[in-house]
Amino acid sequence: MSAPSAEKNRRPRPGDAVLVALAVVAALAGAIWLSAQGTGTGAQDGLVVVCQSKDGFYRVDPLDEDVTYTVSTPNGYNNVTIADGTVDVTSADCSNQVCVNTEPASQPGEQIVCLPHEVVIEVANDPDDVAPLA
Repeated sequence: MSAPSAEKNRRPRPGDAVLVALAVVAALAGAIWLSAQGTGTGAQDGLVVVCQSKDGFYRVDPLDEDVTYTVSTPNGYNNVTIADGTVDVTSADCSNQVCVNTEPASQPGEQIVCLPHEVVIEVANDPDDVAPLA
């Protein structure tokens, strides 16, 4: 018996086309799924950041816009930054710094709370989804 020629081994087999088609379909499905998940930073169209304090401060900003502001309360201040699809308290003069050490929020329902200053920052689909502070 002679060894098979190299040319004979290079011909595609009927199953090869099916494997290539499945790989293409899987790659397209993965790309569609990733694009539906956002950019990977948490940015999602239509989400808003609702920031409020017990003494009446109230502000709503889109999560997909870059904004920095300061919330001043009788008890102190919180510096809030919205960037790259997340909201974060970057600094505050509260005693425990829990709000500063909290991971940035990017998904509906996620909150950053500063108890000493009575400030709540929440990501929401709609500002009406957030309960007002009493």
